[in-house]
Amino acid sequence: MSADVTITALADCGQQTNAFIEQLAHWHHQEWLHLNPGATFEQRLARYRQSLTSDELPIIFVARSKAQLLGSVSLAKEDMDTRKCLTPWLASLFVAPEQRNKGIASQLIVFIVNYAKQHKFKNLYLFTEDQTGFYQHRGWHFVETVNYRQTDVDLMCRKLN
Repeated sequence: MSADVTITALADCGQQTNAFIEQLAHWHHQEWLHLNPGATFEQRLARYRQSLTSDELPIIFVARSKAQLLGSVSLAKEDMDTRKCLTPWLASLFVAPEQRNKGIASQLIVFIVNYAKQHKFKNLYLFTEDQTGFYQHRGWHFVETVNYRQTDVDLMCRKLN
């Protein structure tokens, strides 16, 4: 991990937490609104704030450099309402456009995989619209292509033991 990139739980960002929540909600809402028709920015914001007060999943982790938010990833109980039997999920991996191609996404993936291993999960799941190769190069296995909310996505799994 680059010396100037720190990955922490969003809940542990102190005074920056509220600003980070706003920025994450904005990024994520723009990126994934097509998979959540009818969802509002305010609902997403409320969900992120709620995650700070619960010990249950989801847990949002952020990559930052000092006071600058670089990206995020979540460990979620579920991420596809059509696959509730699968848990947990790497969800909402996002890196700020100007910070891409610097290894931040890979650092976030390694962090969440290690976190899930430490918490004794056996598998970790994700789905992606267009990054299957990226994840395969990082140890993930293609499971199947499914149509989820009128979008073709690849379901992937990472064995943790």
